[in-house]
Amino acid sequence: MTTPLTRPKDITIDRAAGVLQITWGDLHISQFPLRWLRANCPCATCREERRAAAQETDILKLSSGPLPSAAIGDASLVGNYAIRLTWTDGHDAGIYAFAILREHCPCSVCHPEGPPQEFA
Repeated sequence: MTTPLTRPKDITIDRAAGVLQITWGDLHISQFPLRWLRANCPCATCREERRAAAQETDILKLSSGPLPSAAIGDASLVGNYAIRLTWTDGHDAGIYAFAILREHCPCSVCHPEGPPQEFA
């Protein structure tokens, strides 16, 4: 559910700085590093890969392929509740709900103990 706290007033993606900035309805500003957003992609495939990796503590997997892109190719609103980011490597399955983004605002006011490590 969208509330004034979780309703963006303005969304800006600064590709050069690697930051998604959201100014919320209450004028609070959240700045999310694009690399953090990609590492925490909420799509089912990425969530399952993170879950499996967390369970395989005795296994070390190395990949010789390229790392997932943290560069934004495009973005679009999903109704009034989320944003879909399309990364330059074509991955676009993640829908980032505004309520979850607001809950995970990395600023020191919202999280004085430090930015959240990942989406719950």
